Amino acid sequence: MDYYESALLRLRRVAAYLSLKYGDVVKDAEITPVQFEVLLFISDQRTCSITDVSRFMVVDKSTSSRVLRGMEERGLIQVRSDEADRRRRILKLTTKGNSLVSDYRTPWMVTEKEVRTKYDKAIEHLERF
Repeated sequence: MDYYESALLRLRRVAAYLSLKYGDVVKDAEITPVQFEVLLFISDQRTCSITDVSRFMVVDKSTSSRVLRGMEERGLIQVRSDEADRRRRILKLTTKGNSLVSDYRTPWMVTEKEVRTKYDKAIEHLERF
């Protein structure tokens, strides 16, 4: 099989397309799609740790910590120690982070619905892995 016909290349192209599509939704907020997904995740959790975000992002803690550090520096999240376990770091949205979630959740979900409609069968197949 020719590389240019491979499933891996097509998957990369879809990933690039999705990154651009979701990037368009949040470009005025000057955040990345990954940052916004993390904001949504934190917003939807009762309590959330760096480990929880790492699992959500499917990355190691150093990668998620790097993303979270940038978000903290921009004033989108607050990171504090858990009172019950000082080693555990708890994440909370700031007023600015909550505002971004409120402003962009609906357009994000509209895009999500469009993507799911267009790629639902492929997404279902990929979710089995």
